[in-house]
Amino acid sequence: MTALMVSLAYPKADTKVEMGHTVTFIVQLTDGQGNLVRDGQVAIAVHDSNGKPIADIPAVFGSGDVYRSKAWTVPHRAPDGVWSISIAARTDRAAGDGTGKFQVAQSTSEILLSKYGFWVAAPTLRDIVPQLVAERGDAHRGLIRWGGQIPAQHILPENWIEIHWLEGEYKLDSPAAVRHFMLAEVGDLGFTPVRALGPFESTRFKQWAAWQVGARGRRSVDQMEWMIFYAPEVNKTFVIGTTVVSPPSGIDPHAALRGSFDVDPAIQASGVAPEPLLKLLPAPELISPTLGARFLGTAQPIVLRWQAVQELAQDEYYAVLVEYDYSETTNDVTLTTRQTQITLPETLYRTPNCGVFNWQVTLMRQTGVDKAGQPIGAPIGYSSLYGYVQWLYPPGESPSFLVKCPNPQF
Repeated sequence: MTALMVSLAYPKADTKVEMGHTVTFIVQLTDGQGNLVRDGQVAIAVHDSNGKPIADIPAVFGSGDVYRSKAWTVPHRAPDGVWSISIAARTDRAAGDGTGKFQVAQSTSEILLSKYGFWVAAPTLRDIVPQLVAERGDAHRGLIRWGGQIPAQHILPENWIEIHWLEGEYKLDSPAAVRHFMLAEVGDLGFTPVRALGPFESTRFKQWAAWQVGARGRRSVDQMEWMIFYAPEVNKTFVIGTTVVSPPSGIDPHAALRGSFDVDPAIQASGVAPEPLLKLLPAPELISPTLGARFLGTAQPIVLRWQAVQELAQDEYYAVLVEYDYSETTNDVTLTTRQTQITLPETLYRTPNCGVFNWQVTLMRQTGVDKAGQPIGAPIGYSSLYGYVQWLYPPGESPSFLVKCPNPQF
């Protein structure tokens, strides 16, 4: 039997594939004279960095005059490093073998597991390629936000998962207690601003007693949900938030995004995130106007009110962020006060806008003043929920600016 020349065209030795991602093996096969061999049988054996057999994969002749395997997924929770490839090829008249190598790297899921002791699969609804956009704290108390979007006009398909973990068990025996926990202990809620929380429903998430909490995002297209539970195996309370826009039909997207979550008590997690997670005072509770209240014209002033977080020290104040859209831009202005209310300035009404003014309150500690003499500082409390009012021109009265509002406002 004569010898076949077997060479691995892909992957190369420096090719890096993350666990959970796919790779297609490409093999070139020639005879001793360098002629192309089309009728061969090619089998590929993959071994991990410890030499353990992982998979046997066939490759068949096709376009490009090469042998290709089907896309093969590198398994999760495997050793990273250099993996080896053994190739066996034969025809009725000849046989040969070849070898190759490629690099296998930990995926974000593996990295999170080793650092913080929990597992969650990548959020890839509608084939979205996710990015880790926030990672704060440490193995005892922290948060991550992970997801992405598909570029589109105005409404972008999105999926996000965020996970908060706090060491210890909290008394979560009523909707009021859960709400207080979210605003006072977790605080930094949502990839997109959260307008309202509820309903609060007692349920089970896998083996854990849990609370399922509905939420309202900034826009009606932002579908949000939270799952909150204590995992005694690792003595941590977890808060899993999911946000989707234009999800695939026929599934529960929130269940799909959080369904892979698990903890591993065997891992002695001691990871530290790139950024610290600050422990702040509770978020202010917004009192009035009610969410989405409508005002016509300027005959009635719009007074924003909230509950005091604490008695203010001399260097403390409230910053009220007011945001409004116009055309494709979100504009903002920050108002400051030491009171628990403030009136929206009439100049905003006259400024080109889309009739919706969002507002959010944060307790601050002053560190200086800006050029206009207004206080500037750093937050010492979590930001409130994201309220809004509609400030519209009355029937028969037109704004002095051209209305350009292509995007959903709330």
